Amino acid sequence: MSWWGESENQKQQREAQEATRRALEQGRIPENARHRLEMQKKTNSRFFTSDLTCNEYLLTREAGYEPIGLVMGTAFYKVSFWGYFRNYQSFTGELSALSQAQLAARELAIARLRQEATLLGAHGVIGVRLKMGGYDWSSRTIEFTAVGTAIRIRDQKSASQPFTSDLSGQEFWQLHQAGYYPRGLVFGICSYYIHTDWNTQSITRGGFFGRGSGQNQEVTQYTQGFQLARHLAMSRLKEDIYKHQAEGAVGMHIDMGVEDIEYESNKTTYHDLLAHFVAVGTSIVYEPRSAESLRKPPLLYYNLSTGQSTSI
Repeated sequence: MSWWGESENQKQQREAQEATRRALEQGRIPENARHRLEMQKKTNSRFFTSDLTCNEYLLTREAGYEPIGLVMGTAFYKVSFWGYFRNYQSFTGELSALSQAQLAARELAIARLRQEATLLGAHGVIGVRLKMGGYDWSSRTIEFTAVGTAIRIRDQKSASQPFTSDLSGQEFWQLHQAGYYPRGLVFGICSYYIHTDWNTQSITRGGFFGRGSGQNQEVTQYTQGFQLARHLAMSRLKEDIYKHQAEGAVGMHIDMGVEDIEYESNKTTYHDLLAHFVAVGTSIVYEPRSAESLRKPPLLYYNLSTGQSTSI
């Protein structure tokens, strides 16, 4: 027992928790995860874990890569700005703090996934699945998780910065066969608040939220706000591609959503909109030489009975 009544086992648990908290505060992975991955690398065996299907596994091996482990990165991020003081905003424009928080949560998760891949001696991570869960706007907390399979190129040194890719095993194989190499996941994110003006309120009280106009017409303010959110997100995606020094991005996933923000003023109920636009893809660069060095020469199969030949 220690001097404050703490057992040796409790002391070890407390120190382990403190070490984990310090690691996370510095953007690193927990020490127990680091130890597990280092031990796996030291075994130097053919053992591996992955979330690849059988076809994906075989195609990955055909491309000259081998899976070495399932890797993951997670981040819970509090959006302090989202408290407001009230439950709505009185202006139309981007909620920059919310956009930045969503991006920061993703970048933390991807960075930790890459750290796990580095510890395994991987050249990259394929099939990265991006998940958002435990998400509640009222609690102002964003949870983001990235999971993928770390891969290694045979007979080559480990990469100092493994690439990340959300392409499937089949897509990665096709990309490799064409001479392209992934650089990393790229993001474009924007959360845009639309505070309804008098004209929009007079329109939406009819078709959307109760009484009002019986005329069919476009709600221009909502359309404009959503288009601006898309423009800002795609501009940031383009900047991220440039930052990766890539030629473009493939395998794009677009997530769009709109939240109804209801509030009361002078005993009247009003509705604003919060538009979310998230674009995610894999940046790539053309490197035909690296592909040719890994590609196996075809074998020629000659059928003596038919006289036909087939490459395999």
